Parts: sequence; structure tokens; C-alpha cells
Amino acid sequence: MKNFGNGHRANRAVLNDRAASGRLENLHRAGRAVPDDLAASGRLDSRGYILVVTFLFLVILTIMVGTLSFMAVHETRDMGAQIEDTQMLYLSEAGVERAMREIKDDYTTSTQTGEAEIRGEDTSDSSSVGNDNRIRYEEDGNATINNNSDEARLQTFDANYTNTRIVTVLLGVRASRASGGTGATIEVSYTTNGAFPEAGNTVLTQALTTTLTNYEVNITADRVWTWDTIMSSNLILRARRTAGNRNINLDYLYLKVTYGIDTNTEPWFTGSYQAYPLSLGKGTIQSVSIIAEQGKVHLNTASQAFLRYLMQEYGIASGTADDVASNIVDYRDSNPFDSVEELQQVTGMTNAIYTAIKDDVTVYSYINTYAQGPEEARAPVNINTASRQVLEAIFDPLTFNNSSDITDLADAIIAQRNTAPFTCFYSSNSAVTTDFYDFVRAQSYLSNSEDDRVLGNADASLLVPRQGGSDEDAETTEFSYDSGAFKVESLSDIAGRRFRIKTILGHTGNKTFTNFDGDTSSIGYRQENYE
Repeated sequence: MKNFGNGHRANRAVLNDRAASGRLENLHRAGRAVPDDLAASGRLDSRGYILVVTFLFLVILTIMVGTLSFMAVHETRDMGAQIEDTQMLYLSEAGVERAMREIKDDYTTSTQTGEAEIRGEDTSDSSSVGNDNRIRYEEDGNATINNNSDEARLQTFDANYTNTRIVTVLLGVRASRASGGTGATIEVSYTTNGAFPEAGNTVLTQALTTTLTNYEVNITADRVWTWDTIMSSNLILRARRTAGNRNINLDYLYLKVTYGIDTNTEPWFTGSYQAYPLSLGKGTIQSVSIIAEQGKVHLNTASQAFLRYLMQEYGIASGTADDVASNIVDYRDSNPFDSVEELQQVTGMTNAIYTAIKDDVTVYSYINTYAQGPEEARAPVNINTASRQVLEAIFDPLTFNNSSDITDLADAIIAQRNTAPFTCFYSSNSAVTTDFYDFVRAQSYLSNSEDDRVLGNADASLLVPRQGGSDEDAETTEFSYDSGAFKVESLSDIAGRRFRIKTILGHTGNKTFTNFDGDTSSIGYRQENYE
């Protein structure tokens, strides 16, 4: 029994060992299963990460491709717009260049010219000449030269044409002799250095008849004639007797100058020099306008009265116009105007007033620094291109018997210039019908005193309108017959998009001109804008 018990215990031990062994095997198997599960889980996590990263990469790539495509499309559009902008710029430039050529051609070829007798005012250096002041005018009586040693001298000449291009210059005299005896020979000479004799400048030796006759000699080729030379105090004309024993009746001593003028019948003004729109390449030059600045009121020289009346012509109340005109003068005293737009900075200048007058004012027109009266250094107004409002504003400061006379005079000027533009202030030649002097004298509604006031203020010289007449020191300005600068606007178009250039050109067609203080290096302003 003891052995049985021992065997039983032995069997139980075996069973226990087997059970333990089974448990160990199970534990071993379980131990192997745990890392496998962890590995499988890791493999799953790695695959998900890759998918997420790949998705994000694709999203980013899609965004980048879209952005690049968007940028490429818009870059292409922008490049196309830039090319189009450049093309419009060049089209507008072409319009400006066409205007430049037209202005230059008009200046150099003198499509229209004027001719005037440049009268002298100063006869004080004459020697032993009877009534020497009479040589300033024609047909107002004669000066007399009785001896060979007597000399009639004339200087200080008309300043009405000093911005024009000189074409020809003649020296003229109107004279006769007393009857009987051995006759009389007149010698006419000139000097540009203020002293006689000046070699080679005795230009006329003429035996006289008993009939007053005009004798003229062309002196254009003597030198390069400029207005600086003509207006110099060193230019003196001289007449004297060199042979014979009879008295010389000297009626008139003068220069006669032919010069280029600018009028409202010329192609640059009417636009007939070129038809627009003009197709060029992919676009068109829609329009080109050329406007003469000399037909406007200069902001830096016009008197307060002149500026006031200009505003009143546009319906601005007298009190308001007077205040604004005063403010304009005060403003420019310390800060001369550089542009018309600057006018908007003046105290009291409203948008309504500015809009009304802006096209009739300028800072670019020629200023006549040689003007002798009534006031010096005035900007003359071209009678052939000025607006009705500017014309009437010029006459407003003068005293008229009837206010309707001003309107009538402006009407008559406009009617005259539309068919036969004015060419000069004065001509003694009865065949010349385009001088302002004879035109005014022909206006029957004007009295003699009104004639004198109009002519006195339209004349830049010290000469009175007529011998025995009177001058008028009014705050207005004289007339001119040419232009100192032009405003050019050129508009281009491509597929409905428009580009405009505005610029100022000198009267020779270049981009420089003389500004308000005499500086000849000024360059015209330029503005560019899309429309």
C-alpha cells in the first residue's frame, strides 16, 4: 500500500509536471503572440501615415499647380495689358509727333505772313531838322532837311511783333524835295552799334522828285536779323541830304518787316492737316488737338482788372470776381503760377469759377518784355485765336460810351478774322486791309476817343494811335498776331481702352519755350492718363 501511495504520488507529480509544462507552452505561445500583434499594429499605423502624407502632398501639389496656373494666366494677361499699354502710349506719342511736325512746318514755311511798318518813337538825336517828330508817322506833315549837315535820326521801334519769325527786313523812307535849284539827293543808312558811320550800312542814295514817294531797300541779307537787334537802343535809322541845294521834305522813316503769323484759318487750328481717327497697327489715334496758348490770359502778368473782367464775362458776380482776382494777384506775388491747375489753390477759387475760366488762362504764352506802354512786360493776346470772352475782357477796362460797343467790336473782330485774319497793327499801305488800325477806324459806332483808347491799348509801342490822338493807360494788354506756345492733346484707342497725352510745345514745334520770367530753357509740361 505504501508503494501504491508512492506511485500515486508519482503519477500526480507527472500529471502536475505535464500540466505545468502545458502552462509553460501556453505561456510561450502567448508570449510569441504579443509581439506579432504589436508588429501587425505597427505595420497598419505606418501604412496610414503614408496615406495621410501622400494625401497632403497631393493636396499641396494640387494647390501649387493651381496657383502656378493662376499666376501664369494672369501673368499672361498682365503682359498682354502691358504690351497694350505700351502700344497705346506709342500711338498717343505718334499723335504728338504729328502735331510737332505741323507746328514746325507752319513756323518754318510761313504758310501765313504779316507785313508791318516798324515805326520809331524817338527822334531826339536828330540834328537841325525842322519838326523831326513828324518822321514817326506817314501823312501827318513833313520834317525838313535844309542843309547837308542836317540829320534826321529815328530809334526805339514798335514792339508789337517781337515773338514772330522774321522773313524779310526792308528800310524805307517817304520823301520829296522842294522845286527849283539843283535838286536834292537823300542818303539813308542805319547802325546797329549806336554810332555812325558803320561800314557798309549806307543802303540807299536817291535823287528825289517833287512828289512824295516811298523808297525801300531790302536789307535782309545784311545780317542775321532778330528782334533783339531791332528793339535794341543801338539800332538807329538816319536820313540826310548829300547833294543838291533844295530842301528835303521827309515824311516818314521806317523799317518794314515780313514775319510769320498764326491764325484761326490755318490747318493746325482747323485740324485739316490730318484726318482722325487714324488707324495704326492694332489701334487708332482717335484725335489730336492743337490750341494756341497766346490766345489766352496769362496768370502771371494779367492785371487784377483784366482777370476780374474775364470772370465777369462768364457770369461771375462782380464782387466775387474782384475778390478772386485780387487773391490771384496776391498769390502770384510770392509764388508765380507754374500751371493752370495751381489756380485751384487760390483763396475763394471755387470749382465753378475754375471750370469757367480754365480754358482761357495760361502760364505758357509769350511775354513781351519789350512792351513800352501802357505797362511793361505784358503777355499779348493773339487777336486771331482769342475767345470772345477774352476779347471782351480786353476791352472792358476801357471807357466806352455804350456797353454794347464792346460786344459789337468783338463781333466785328470775329467776323473779320474768319475770312481775312489780322496781320499787323498798322500799315500805311492802303492795299493792306488786315491791319487792326484801319479796322478800328472803320467801326462807325466808335467815337474818335474810343478809337484812341482801343488802339492805344492794342499797341505795345510808345506811339500814340495817331498824330494828335491820345493814349490810354488802361489795365489790359495789347494784341499779337502769332503764338508763343501750343497745347497739344493726343488720344489713342485700342479695343475700347483709351490713353491721352497732354503737352506744351514751343512755337517752333519743340518742347522748350520762354516762360514768364524770360527763361528760354523751360520744358512744356506733360500729363498722361487712361480714360
